[in-house]
Amino acid sequence: MKARTAAVLCAAVTVGMLVPVAGCAGGGDGAGRGDGHGNDGKRSVGAADARDRGPGSGPGESEELGDGRRAGRLGGVELLKDEVPGLVIEQAPPGSAGRGTPTADRAACGPLATALGSQPRPEPLESVASTFAGEQDGPDEGLLGTVRVAEYRPGGAAATLRGLRDAAADCAGGFTMRTGEGERQAFDAVERVTAPRLGDEAAAYRLANAVEEAPTLITVVRSGEVLSMFFATSLGDPGRAEIPPRLVAAQVRKVEAGGLRPKGGDDKGGSPGVLPQGDEG
Repeated sequence: MKARTAAVLCAAVTVGMLVPVAGCAGGGDGAGRGDGHGNDGKRSVGAADARDRGPGSGPGESEELGDGRRAGRLGGVELLKDEVPGLVIEQAPPGSAGRGTPTADRAACGPLATALGSQPRPEPLESVASTFAGEQDGPDEGLLGTVRVAEYRPGGAAATLRGLRDAAADCAGGFTMRTGEGERQAFDAVERVTAPRLGDEAAAYRLANAVEEAPTLITVVRSGEVLSMFFATSLGDPGRAEIPPRLVAAQVRKVEAGGLRPKGGDDKGGSPGVLPQGDEG
């Protein structure tokens, strides 16, 4: 496999970063050797390191089977380590994203703060989370992020996405929030960007950080009662940062191949095989 994201990127992670990261070197001499537990010399930044900076496992999370797989309906939908070229993907351990529920300065912005936290609301039936990082010297070098796949009760996925859309519109001029551990985060703007034409509906946003140069990126795709949510930031070229379309497409394809999208479309009249219009930036 190509070289992993350089350890220096991990040292550059700051309070303004709202996603746990993959590709950080673990202990040892930094030569990429494993730790004896199948971790291949890499670790995910969790609560102690990222201080609740991002989404991850929480209520309803799938249980691990102890052999790298997870139980439950979502156990087979996670992307494998090398499944997306140019990205290093890892499962996020349960609870790795931190503790508590973020709060926004205005109630209208609450769904955005909640999405960036570790405890989705409404609570999903089940959820799994993975981290990803761009390979060193690759086109996505410096990109760090999280994928969260969550299955909801009837109507829950659509309501969650609708709430996120409403919050993004109401808080386009920016907002502040506190993480579950009390860290203050401030955003100058919430910009709607072009969403992928995947699933039953999709939305994508770019949050400008008031302190850090790197933006926070959010993309959400709904497939029936399942939300595939992607969160990322970039320590490379913030101006060109984007969540790789190939990553989004691979994850949504795996969700829908797993039979989690109802046949015959959803309550909005969608039909399998027809890609509806996503939000336009």
